[in-house]
Amino acid sequence: MSYCSKQFSFLNFIALLLALHQSHAEITESFNMSAVSGSDIGSPGARAGADSKGWMSTWQTVVGTARYSTDDLSIDSLSSTGGSLQLRGEKKAKSIGRAVVMRQMDATYSGDVYGQFRFNSGSPHNDSVIGVLFSAPSQEPPTPKTAMFAICPKRWGSNYGMIGAGQKVAKVDMGAACEAFLNYLVLWKLENLPEPGKRKKIQLKMWVLNEAQASHFKASNFSENSLLEASRGSEKEQVSQFTSVTIPNSKRTLARGMVVSLFNFSTPQLYFDEIHLSATGF
Repeated sequence: MSYCSKQFSFLNFIALLLALHQSHAEITESFNMSAVSGSDIGSPGARAGADSKGWMSTWQTVVGTARYSTDDLSIDSLSSTGGSLQLRGEKKAKSIGRAVVMRQMDATYSGDVYGQFRFNSGSPHNDSVIGVLFSAPSQEPPTPKTAMFAICPKRWGSNYGMIGAGQKVAKVDMGAACEAFLNYLVLWKLENLPEPGKRKKIQLKMWVLNEAQASHFKASNFSENSLLEASRGSEKEQVSQFTSVTIPNSKRTLARGMVVSLFNFSTPQLYFDEIHLSATGF
């Protein structure tokens, strides 16, 4: 084999490895940090969880207050590893403002991407917002309106959530609103994402499950058909919330270097835990 042939084969091999890395990339954060409870996120011992992977930076607080908590948002039958992140908004004269903590992802996805996170909050206000956002790096903190993708189990002006991509939003208008001081699991899926620079028709989906529902659907490995067939409500065979939206001819995707943000607006005692992204399933 000639030198050029060998070089060509080697480059193809590297390209294949990169493609496999992208198609099976996984991002996780369980917030099992080696820090004292109450430590600021970003301080020594509270920059990343022990089993954290798939990131190209540590956590950074952009606005508000983010602290490590030893309280784990555990759900029966689901694996969970110590700790969580407590996110509090800026204190204002008559209200609570925003809080945003972010981290850059070290993976590029195309095709289908599956994600999940858990949260627990105090009693939300009418205008409270809870969400996980994906956006390009910027000097301005992202919001659900400016993010590339926004997965929000609670939105402005409603007890229900939404999933969106900029101005294209699908709002939940029925089901069971999230109750205070309970653990919830949010599942989301982005379908048919294009490679960076390309365009495709994509679809966004979001489910919100209470603890009993999460345990119930775990028995079927969170089969998408089972989730889609379930009615909406608070019973264990139901899903608390579901919504989806299709966006034709979209360039929106998830690429290496993009920012994952945990977002809180006017929500007291908000905790996040078990952030996961995968190309292979929930």
